[in-house]
Amino acid sequence: MLSPADTALLDSLDRHARRRAEGIPTLSVLVGPQDRAILLWDEWLHRSGLNATSSGSEDLRTAVSTWASALATERNLSRDAESYVVLSQRAFSPRELHFEGKTPHERHVLFERLEPPHSEPVTWALCRQLLVAPSPATPGELSAEVREAISRDPLRILHALLCLIPEGRAPALQLRVSPSDARSLRTATALCSAAPMLHVACVLPPDALGEPRGRKESHALAMLREGLLELPDPGSVSAPVAVTSNTVPHPPAPPPRTSRKTPRAKDDEAEPVLLERFRESAQAVHVARQKDEARARSKAERFLYNKILQVHPATRGLFALNATLDLGDGSRPLEVDFLCRELRLAVEIDGYHHFLDTERFRRDRRKDLALQRAGYWVVRFLEEDVVPRYEEILKTIETLMAARQQEAASQRTTHGQR
Repeated sequence: MLSPADTALLDSLDRHARRRAEGIPTLSVLVGPQDRAILLWDEWLHRSGLNATSSGSEDLRTAVSTWASALATERNLSRDAESYVVLSQRAFSPRELHFEGKTPHERHVLFERLEPPHSEPVTWALCRQLLVAPSPATPGELSAEVREAISRDPLRILHALLCLIPEGRAPALQLRVSPSDARSLRTATALCSAAPMLHVACVLPPDALGEPRGRKESHALAMLREGLLELPDPGSVSAPVAVTSNTVPHPPAPPPRTSRKTPRAKDDEAEPVLLERFRESAQAVHVARQKDEARARSKAERFLYNKILQVHPATRGLFALNATLDLGDGSRPLEVDFLCRELRLAVEIDGYHHFLDTERFRRDRRKDLALQRAGYWVVRFLEEDVVPRYEEILKTIETLMAARQQEAASQRTTHGQR
């Protein structure tokens, strides 16, 4: 079971993650016994549903290459590139933009027909390397073209790779950083600045902080202090110290002199204020997470609605996007991602947060049960599958529609025979 101090440190890592989601470059610096710091880091990764890789090199190109290799083992980068291309094109239907199974010449001809977006030219060039390569990369490995691109411009390729994958799915990176090594500090600072959304951390021994405090101020040292999380001694029950750019760690102050006349009224008055601030902070975190997921899910929903359901003849005009459904039982109306009232079908798109938040998972199950009691069939798809597996999703929806239509026809026939 985690101690209160460890729980507070995990909360601090959550705060760092929220800063990154806002585009603020953040380096998490865990200071304390290495084994304990790594266990705490691994616990936070597990709770966040993330994997991580570690780079022991101070070289920027090596660090990016290590992270990109870990990304390639987790994801099919060619499929991610194809999804990026599909979402960027308006003049083509998704069926026209299949690269898998085509010859190198066919892939080249298809890519040349596309209109590159004005933003993210490096990402578009990376898509070309992934989709029009003479020979596809071995699954789980980086292609030679991508490795060469990293060697030429590691930070731009890092940013481009992050643009290809869904938000929150990139593996974290643990760096070897030493406050006395200017090169490692520059590498950490460059990575965090070029890719603010990337979770980057390092582990330092307790005595590693003595030297930098006397050194000349720099952007790298400021970032080091902003992300500082000191692990308390195992025997201590005090909360961790999170150092910001406006504070510098100092030895603990001596305890104040006690006085028989010291009143407790101020402490008693402060407690409700602190509790209220804590509740406000917790609510802000909850709202921020909901907004992050809503942005990712709404993008997939618009693609499925505008590019698939409204284009395919069998589904055109049958589904409403983000429809409100009043079940007539006195409960609050439900919002359904895609609703077909005629055939009583409900289609939901789930982001990965749905499976990390236990209360949200329970709420989804209660929603499914309420819809089923009202006579609706419910089907759920993963947000990350909407683009690369849209044909499977469309086929599943068509199968459900056919079954519903057959059921309705059977009921009409039975009713007519009576």
